Amino acid sequence: MFALLLLVQAASPDIVVTGQRLVEEQAKCVRGECTPLRDAQATIALAEQQFRNGEYVHAKGLLAAAISRNKNKGAEAPRAVAAIYEAMATVSLHEGDQDDYRRAVAGQVKTLRDNLPADDVAVQASATALGDMWIKLGRYRQAESTFRGIEEQALAEERAYPAMMAGMKRVWLAGALGKVREANMMLDALEQRPIAQEPGFRTALRVVRLRLAVRAGDDAEITRLAGTIAADQGGPPVLVWQPPYPGDAMAEASNNVRAFGGVDVTSVRSTDVASIQWVDVGFWVRPDGHTEEAEILRGSRAPAWAPAILKQVEGRRYAASAKVGEEDGPGSYRIERVTRKNLYATPVGSNIRRRVAAPGFEILDLTASEAAMSPPGE
Repeated sequence: MFALLLLVQAASPDIVVTGQRLVEEQAKCVRGECTPLRDAQATIALAEQQFRNGEYVHAKGLLAAAISRNKNKGAEAPRAVAAIYEAMATVSLHEGDQDDYRRAVAGQVKTLRDNLPADDVAVQASATALGDMWIKLGRYRQAESTFRGIEEQALAEERAYPAMMAGMKRVWLAGALGKVREANMMLDALEQRPIAQEPGFRTALRVVRLRLAVRAGDDAEITRLAGTIAADQGGPPVLVWQPPYPGDAMAEASNNVRAFGGVDVTSVRSTDVASIQWVDVGFWVRPDGHTEEAEILRGSRAPAWAPAILKQVEGRRYAASAKVGEEDGPGSYRIERVTRKNLYATPVGSNIRRRVAAPGFEILDLTASEAAMSPPGE
């Protein structure tokens, strides 16, 4: 669930426990009996269990307390402290508290930058986190400015990796905003950089090119690129196209309001408090790139929007992964957490900041962290 949790656990995998023992381990940390690393491991693991069970507020409280205990220990254990911030950001985003989300992302990035070398993999991986945050908040101009600043500084310092990461983010953002010609021109320039020939970036650039082709409706280019990606693919399935989520048009309108400094709470009454609604969706991505057997695995009480989510998943297309003779293989099974989006705001006619409903959904791939949730072998 939380990317840095895997890095934290790698240093001491024996902390991955479940049930009552995990509660007891985390309680020791609350009493000040843990190192920052052990605190991060136990608290994030327990918060993830609570998150998976739909207990977003409890998970956020655990992580907020862990941040208070460890925020001054970044020099001692920067990866562990950053992991707590990252987990806090994930939960806050799904729970709807955008202020906590923004503070947590900033804390994660600052902790890593202040305490690790600039060429450290964790620092490089977090380089674009602030821009990603602005995208999540619908602040596209700030996102573009952030990515451009990162790219220009990295190029000036001859740091190819963060420059390429920020450059690809700029291309993706331009394409998402309908600036396909500009996006293709930027992508042409990125493909001329020496680092573009490295296998990982070569595939990533092809994926970006493919998604631009999808937006442009270029069927021939889509077919060609999908074949090259399938030949290189060794990781999770690559999403080529997906239908809009239900309510995306409303979400875009709301995002546009917030992008210019407004808060779209005009339709919210002063007595409204939004509930947290979520479902876990399981589905197969077959070798030909089609999805099958999408189903709701569990969730909060009967959200009315769940059937529309299943239709969205069923309409997706991933890059084909089958090699010759493997077309009938099972494919890849995925599980995604889908949370109805909320935000914190002060409605008209009230002085109390509260969680209110917002258009759209937050999506989190739970598949990647299944191993982290498994109990240790006995």
